[in-house]
Amino acid sequence: MTRNKNVESFLPMTPAMFHVLIALADGEKHGYAILKEVARRTEDKVRLSAGTLYGNLARLESTGLIVESDARPAIGLDDERRRYYRLTEFGREVAIAEAERMDAALSQARAKKLFRKPRLA
Repeated sequence: MTRNKNVESFLPMTPAMFHVLIALADGEKHGYAILKEVARRTEDKVRLSAGTLYGNLARLESTGLIVESDARPAIGLDDERRRYYRLTEFGREVAIAEAERMDAALSQARAKKLFRKPRLA
């Protein structure tokens, strides 16, 4: 694990990795739930393929940003093939740092008046 690495060494993150961390920010989820959450939250603008998702889950787990959870739903609500993941405290720190980095970039774009003014109805 890379817990001894500093947060900045993980920045910038790929959009897919960042979306996975955001999906796990409010609780544990299995892979399919992460796919659905990302699609729903982005209004289908971001749709992760299974290959992209599971590759990123493996990468995030190997670097200590997420861990597989031991907690399972009630037996009638669970599928034993599912693996549930949760954000680690270090993963949360990295996600916050990435969000702050992106926020700073947006602030610079706004200061340069890059965005058009919204049209009034």
